[in-house]
Amino acid sequence: METIKLPLEVLREATWNTNQMDDAMMQRLRSSIKNFGLVHNLVVRPLGEKYEVLSGNQRLKLLRELKVKTVPCVIVDSDDAHARLLAQALNHIHGSDDLSLRAELINQVMQSIPEEEILAVLPDTIESLKGMSSLSQETIAGYLQNWNRAQAARLKNLLFKLTKDQLQTIEKAIGQVLPEAKKLQSMSPNTRGTSLYLICKFFLDKDGKDGG
Repeated sequence: METIKLPLEVLREATWNTNQMDDAMMQRLRSSIKNFGLVHNLVVRPLGEKYEVLSGNQRLKLLRELKVKTVPCVIVDSDDAHARLLAQALNHIHGSDDLSLRAELINQVMQSIPEEEILAVLPDTIESLKGMSSLSQETIAGYLQNWNRAQAARLKNLLFKLTKDQLQTIEKAIGQVLPEAKKLQSMSPNTRGTSLYLICKFFLDKDGKDGG
């Protein structure tokens, strides 16, 4: 993987890109580029004599609008399926997905890449991915049902700042619950997160019984 400056004329947008920005977000991005320049490099892959943009399609539109001539790009070598997987991982940082486009993309990825490899990159459960991949094949009622299930199953990040002693105590507790958490991987592939959930649930259940 390398980073080089490429002229805009050799870059092309990914036709399968699911990431979308509304006018307000585009205006904020436009202002950011005007005021601070391009903070994040584009991620591209060679495709014939051109380079396909995996991350930065919205930035590419604005860079063309602003008549920028060259742009720093991180170049990755990737086949179609892994390119789409990488784009999905990066898209969780910028903008939001068009669900119907994402459904088709996830379906293509799941046909080519093992589930374990996908779950190692995307913050989803296998149930949410399967639900998402089937959206384009469902009726409107099924579409909404699967969409709600996919949203409910999406993993969330939680950040703590701990002292060394606090961290050691939490790690010890998680280690003891981890075997039980591994039995619940269908709930979440993040077994450490599930361990923390089980510890909290045990405390709340116990507290409820003591208080009742």
